Amino acid sequence: MRFLYKEPAVLYKKALVIGDTHFGIGQRLKERGIYDETFSERIEKKIEALIDETKAEKLIINGDVKDKIAVLDDATKNILERLNEHVSELIIIKGNHDGGIEMSGFTIVPADGFAYHNLGIVHGHSWPNEKVMGCKHILSAHQHPQLEFKDKMGKRHIEPAWLIADADENEIKKHYESFNKKSKLVLMPAFNPLVGSTIKKSKHLGPILNNKLFKLNHALVFRVDGTLIGKLNEIK
Repeated sequence: MRFLYKEPAVLYKKALVIGDTHFGIGQRLKERGIYDETFSERIEKKIEALIDETKAEKLIINGDVKDKIAVLDDATKNILERLNEHVSELIIIKGNHDGGIEMSGFTIVPADGFAYHNLGIVHGHSWPNEKVMGCKHILSAHQHPQLEFKDKMGKRHIEPAWLIADADENEIKKHYESFNKKSKLVLMPAFNPLVGSTIKKSKHLGPILNNKLFKLNHALVFRVDGTLIGKLNEIK
């Protein structure tokens, strides 16, 4: 599994994996008095550039493809159709914002995720299935993890972050008969830069973390440029 330098994305077995694109977020911005009609299209172009750069043959979107929860809007459907022209297959793991995503006509994986060449991929708002839990690494979105810090001048900075946490065997076996004792949970940052929360303040962790299946407090925290910041419980 290759983490792309300075990008909230992974390349694995010729598949580009991203999460939380939240296409159509422009409507939510408009309701707040912010007008940016091409924001989703700029995210689309960035994805296309990464596909070309990495020569990815598949695109896997790990949930929350769209921002509107209940229905598949035309703008998102059109974006997905254009993205599909750049890859041999477009695969979508259903997220909590993806009501009606089946209408897109693309390959839709249920919310409990799937194992892609022994990489477990699940959005994170639902319990993973046993095939996912049997993988060496489990890639989860949904949390939109970010770092928040102040520089020496007191200026506040927020940036996306990767978290990697070890499995807690004792907690996992309360819920699963079969699982990989050495598995690691990888929390991926949102591809959409407008969504995110500092992980210590997040209230919507989902069943994986709410039930402490992985040792989140001891998770390693990385910037998207690969810099190791330290363990989560060591970060103020």
